Amino acid sequence: MKDKESSIDFYAFVNIYRDRFVGSFVKKVYQVGPDDFMVQIYRSDIKRMDVLISLKHGIFFKTVETPETATQTAMVLRKTISDRRIVGIRQINFDRVVEFTFHTGQKLILELFREGNLIATDGDRITFVLRPRKWKNRDLEVGGTYQPPSSFDPSSASPEDMSKIISGSSANIVQTLATRLNLGGELAEEILYRAGIDKETPARDAAGRSADIRSMLDELLKESLANRSYYYKSQGLVSPCEMKHFGDPDRIFDDLNEGLLFVLTLSKDEAEFEDPITRRINSQKKSIEEFEKIANEKQEIGRAIMERLQEIDGAIRSARSGNYAGNIDRARKVITVDMDGKPVEIDYTVSAGENANRYFSQAKDYRRKIEGAMKAIEEAEKQRLTEMQKAEKKKRRKVFWFETYHWFISSEGYLVIAGRDAKSNEKIVKKHLQEGDIYVHADMYGAPSTIIKSSGKQPPGEATLREAASFAVSFSRAWPAGIASGTAYWVYPSQVSKTPESGEYVATGSWIIRGKRNYITDLKLELCIGMKDIEGLQIPMIGPSSAFADSEKCVRIVPGDRKRSNLAKRIADIIGSDREEIEKLLPPGGSEIADQDGRRS
Repeated sequence: MKDKESSIDFYAFVNIYRDRFVGSFVKKVYQVGPDDFMVQIYRSDIKRMDVLISLKHGIFFKTVETPETATQTAMVLRKTISDRRIVGIRQINFDRVVEFTFHTGQKLILELFREGNLIATDGDRITFVLRPRKWKNRDLEVGGTYQPPSSFDPSSASPEDMSKIISGSSANIVQTLATRLNLGGELAEEILYRAGIDKETPARDAAGRSADIRSMLDELLKESLANRSYYYKSQGLVSPCEMKHFGDPDRIFDDLNEGLLFVLTLSKDEAEFEDPITRRINSQKKSIEEFEKIANEKQEIGRAIMERLQEIDGAIRSARSGNYAGNIDRARKVITVDMDGKPVEIDYTVSAGENANRYFSQAKDYRRKIEGAMKAIEEAEKQRLTEMQKAEKKKRRKVFWFETYHWFISSEGYLVIAGRDAKSNEKIVKKHLQEGDIYVHADMYGAPSTIIKSSGKQPPGEATLREAASFAVSFSRAWPAGIASGTAYWVYPSQVSKTPESGEYVATGSWIIRGKRNYITDLKLELCIGMKDIEGLQIPMIGPSSAFADSEKCVRIVPGDRKRSNLAKRIADIIGSDREEIEKLLPPGGSEIADQDGRRS
């Protein structure tokens, strides 16, 4: 069983998923095992992603249960990289080494070989190393300079570079490719198989085939980027490209991460990466077994005492008078009595009957614990069923194009969309602003570009204009600042331009507005979240309260300091939706649920 990702696994993972990482911020770091860390990253367009970094296995997108108390190592890593934006991710020299670079110049480096290691640097200076090490030509110590384990990169080497190394090797060709050229065993064998070169050929004799070897490597590297994975049961491995020298794959995954996780679950103990609910259920089942055993033992001891009341009372009298010949603990006021070869503690300050009753009472306490554990299992099963139903519902439901943006349907039936960040502010105007639409913007820097989609319809009325203006202000910086009200304006598409005047610069997501601006003032920062019927589907929607009909249940929110995830869970429970979908809708910063008068509750 191959339990570690290979060099080509890292190559494929880094290149396929690079766009997911770049631009994301590190929110939290958890140590979920001696060699396992979960890093939560966040980006406005894709929300939260959980990245499992396993020093023994590799990198995966996977959510695992996190501990309530952070370890010292996790706290150090949080201090080092939390709230940093990822600006780069790369594999170093086609090795089993992945480097994350942050906007502050700091780096987090995973080394997967040997026992695995995690290193943080500021530039190239090491600021943290999980496992300090010293070798002949390389040190990993705080304060030192980080040096990669290998300086040769076969993915960028020329045929001439390869030929030089191959011709100078005294080993056979497969050993030379695997070690000297840093390709690893499986990839080296596949290259030679496809090139038609016997793997036992002396390296010097194969030096003339360096161009073919380079060509086959390029072919495999290209294949690895198709975001597929091939599982070979006999080898116990999954690969991002076909390993034809193993024969036909036993299973093909249409996603690299899915295949990597499949092999991870085979290579690790089943309990190590159980989902939190299953883990909780199994833990309760183990507790029930232990409680049952203890309850039976206490019950039997109580019965045994009742059967020997005179004998036990005699031992108690002896202990009180100071004549007890057996084991006595005067500090705890107990004696140890042998009952059929089993030592039993007896409190000599009370009678034998009272001792028996205490053991019976303890047995009852453990049986009550069993009832509690069984109830906890029942609740967990219900939770699992609910989550499965939600997941199935979420999986089945159609996702509309406008859900890429912030959106709502106005009280007059117009679709209103707004950008989530600079990139989508740019896209929303270039792609979706058409003649007949209305462009809306809060009267402050950093607000989203907002569009009332009205082309082909009658111009929107005052109600829609005001709702869209209120929406634009609520998703601006005014919300996290806690401002009570704001101002916005609307213009026609012809007034929105990207062409600057001489000497001006227009940043991504920003636009130049020319001509008259139609201002709307006294816009209250307040939104409602509820379920909306879209083409027969019930979808959570956020918008001004006036956009919801009287028959539609919605939760009113205002700026506040309540944590997004907690607020989203409460709202989801109220309106019967999915927490993640609700969290995705919320405006920037904190919020609070308000009562019908708009006051916080």
